[in-house]
Amino acid sequence: MINKTHHLYDSSTSRTSETFNHDNGFFYPILGDSNLMKRIKQQIRFASEVDFPVFISGDQGCEKKDVACNIHYHSARSREPFICIPANLHNAQTYRDYLHHCIDHVGKGSIYLEEVDKLDPSFKDELIFLLTQDSFQEALRKNKIRLIVSCTEPFYNLPSEQQFIAKILGSSVPQFNFHLPPLRERKQDIEQHVQYILSRFERQVLFSDDAQEQLTEYEWPGNISQLQNILLLITSLDQTEITADDLVRLGLCQKATPKVDLIEHLLSHDQTLWTNLHPALSKALLFLSEHFHEEISLSQIAAASYTSASHLSYLFREHLGTSFKTMLCQLRIREAQRLIMTNPLIKITDVCMSAGFGDLSHFEKMFKRYTGCTPREYRQEQRRENEYVIAH
Repeated sequence: MINKTHHLYDSSTSRTSETFNHDNGFFYPILGDSNLMKRIKQQIRFASEVDFPVFISGDQGCEKKDVACNIHYHSARSREPFICIPANLHNAQTYRDYLHHCIDHVGKGSIYLEEVDKLDPSFKDELIFLLTQDSFQEALRKNKIRLIVSCTEPFYNLPSEQQFIAKILGSSVPQFNFHLPPLRERKQDIEQHVQYILSRFERQVLFSDDAQEQLTEYEWPGNISQLQNILLLITSLDQTEITADDLVRLGLCQKATPKVDLIEHLLSHDQTLWTNLHPALSKALLFLSEHFHEEISLSQIAAASYTSASHLSYLFREHLGTSFKTMLCQLRIREAQRLIMTNPLIKITDVCMSAGFGDLSHFEKMFKRYTGCTPREYRQEQRRENEYVIAH
């Protein structure tokens, strides 16, 4: 049954306020009113006002090149060329020749090195060779060229690449690093993107409530690029009303993947779930997974993540919907459950200390809050289950 409430996207009513865009319209605007995008916009403003190299990370399909364009066109270099050097050139020699050409013709503009972590090893060798030559660095300084570099992974998640990236950006010059979050982390901004993209196609499309919800809840692994392609396919249907059944029938959208258990990933040291989060949060979760059984504080984990305690607290709530203390407590309780399940004869005081709790009374209180029973009741239940298994 189709919900009769509809969402009309009309090209004449697309929102353009509070966005970054250049008058020539050559690149995608930076849209969104979520806290994440407000932070990104502030970082773009800052990057456009300073003259340091910029490192932008984000999933494939995110607006990294558009962010780089915005930085350039809102800076004092806006009248100078902006040149992108793609990662998919034919061979290393072509890559080197094109980079030389750009240096000679960009003037006082900006050079954008795209997805350097995805470069073929031979391309990386050419890039390092050029950028470590004194003559090449002198050409950059003489022409006052700004480097903007992008990667698909956050800088701090690329330990094997950090030396390579440092050579590109230069070790003696400060670099401004920021991470562009994937579209799935800024769902409240999707409606703006849909409205803007359809305005470019000059089409009116009516979405049912179910279809609108499906567009919002979809994970969008291809990010903005995928969203644009899907909306283009939708407009090609030449029908003004789109339902969730239409989206499923066309294979354009699938149900969002079920939420995974972050606590379980932390206990198993599986980093796949958080590698695309904010770099500082990603480092904090890695530190937490390795040291949760020790006496740790927010300040300590913030220092290990190269950020402030207040900012890390904000990242926990913004990205994970919880506080550091709550997650630490849940992690320790889950570890306590695992210890009891593994050895139902274990002493409760040993469980308390091994899981990271320093106070038995606090441990028992927290255990009951999160599991609904006391540690001793939980242990007794595990003993009964073991006895049943042995008996049968």
